[in-house]
Amino acid sequence: MTAWKVEKKFRNSLNLKMLQLKINKNNETRVIETKPGFSLLDILQQNGYSIYAPCGGKGTCGKCRVKIKGEGTVLACTYQPDHDIEVILPGKEEARILTAQTDFLEDLPADNDKNNHLSPNPYGVAIDLGTTTVVLYFLNMVSGKIEKISSFLNPQNSYGADVISRISYCQQNPNGLIKLQQVISKAINRELNLFFSEKKCNPDDIVHLAFSGNTTMLHILLGVDPVPIALAPFKPGFTVMQTLAGNSTVFNINPKAEVTTLPCISAYCGADIVAGLAALKTTHKTFLFIDIGTNGEIALVDKNKIYACSTAAGPTFEGATISCGKSATSGAISAFSDLNNYHVIDNTKPDGICGSGIIDVMAYLVRNNIVGQDGLLQAPFIINEENNMIITQDDIREIQLAKSAIYSGIKILVSEAGLTLSDIDALFLAGGFGNFINVQSAISIGLLPAELNNKIFPIGNSAGIGTLQFLKSKSFEKKINKVVEKTVYIELSHIDDFNFEFALNMNF
Repeated sequence: MTAWKVEKKFRNSLNLKMLQLKINKNNETRVIETKPGFSLLDILQQNGYSIYAPCGGKGTCGKCRVKIKGEGTVLACTYQPDHDIEVILPGKEEARILTAQTDFLEDLPADNDKNNHLSPNPYGVAIDLGTTTVVLYFLNMVSGKIEKISSFLNPQNSYGADVISRISYCQQNPNGLIKLQQVISKAINRELNLFFSEKKCNPDDIVHLAFSGNTTMLHILLGVDPVPIALAPFKPGFTVMQTLAGNSTVFNINPKAEVTTLPCISAYCGADIVAGLAALKTTHKTFLFIDIGTNGEIALVDKNKIYACSTAAGPTFEGATISCGKSATSGAISAFSDLNNYHVIDNTKPDGICGSGIIDVMAYLVRNNIVGQDGLLQAPFIINEENNMIITQDDIREIQLAKSAIYSGIKILVSEAGLTLSDIDALFLAGGFGNFINVQSAISIGLLPAELNNKIFPIGNSAGIGTLQFLKSKSFEKKINKVVEKTVYIELSHIDDFNFEFALNMNF
């Protein structure tokens, strides 16, 4: 009897069912069988798949991320399949970004000083509270192991796609602020409760929540009126770090837990930029740091000084103002070369197009003279007739406004620092959208400066990684405070040249 038959007979005697894993990588699918009781990382490696895990599968780096269809993103080293699943492995571009996070972002060891000993089994959760997407990192406060990463679309989207819309909702509805606060708190509690169920732990084990996000999102989270943020002189209720006890919040956590929001710079330069800059490790002396989201935040680091600004890109790059646009979820076209060559998230039928795909489509239209330099589109461009996916003239205008806002903000910030683009050593693209845009497409439509070609590096969710480092290490708080102290905020509405630059940069 062969060894395999002996093993199979033994397994049958224990009534252990073999699991089937459908592995999808770069549009190629393979089905493998495995026994339960092993991590997904071990299973994949044993079957010839190379998975990026720089910590060796200890769970401390959080970079062996894969998607499980119907379940979302998991860490391969901590996920143990107990049923048949479909695994979607990172493509080449996603794998490159995960590698870049190791190259450019801090990964500090766990510091016992951060454990407040409220539980024998303490966990902390670092939360990047984005306008569009919320990401949670669940951290074992003793071992420094990342137990889980989860994400969800911010449910406040139903009340406005951008911060100004949500501020208006608070202003126009008597209970608007309470409603928005309740919606996000409920969604976070849902993720916490799911974690309790999966890890067989309880709310008392959550001893620290740490939040980053833009200034408006943090105000709404804490129930602080955000309306002054939208009105001159744009003075927020707070910018410094806020710390609350768990029992003064609605979160399902230890009553004595700490709930912390990281410090912001100004009304429109938030804790997400502060956390990202603090997490960045680079030898470059003069560089740009950009988070291209609904609220485009830009920082220019020049030796011992940081210049920062915010520009209203709006939700175009999240797909919200594009006729066939959608967020970067299943079914979205995320990369586009031509009508016969494009990539759809989760390799399903396309039902929309997300920000990275929009940039590629725009570059294609300009390259093939379907759209003129002035943005004129002679007739709607059909991407997928079956699903009525088209690009219209109104879509082109939205893209022009958004890309000009970002590019003009870069130009003004560089000028205010007394520099030129030739003085810039690197440009780091942070955030979900910056992760996946084709840099050449972005340059070709005038979203990013051509002068910085070959100097542009996507670095992933630097805000989330920075918030995670804050949870892990006491010393990281000093880096955060240093960023705040060194930063000078430039209000673009006060710059005479901004409107001129904005009009000038509308063209492709």
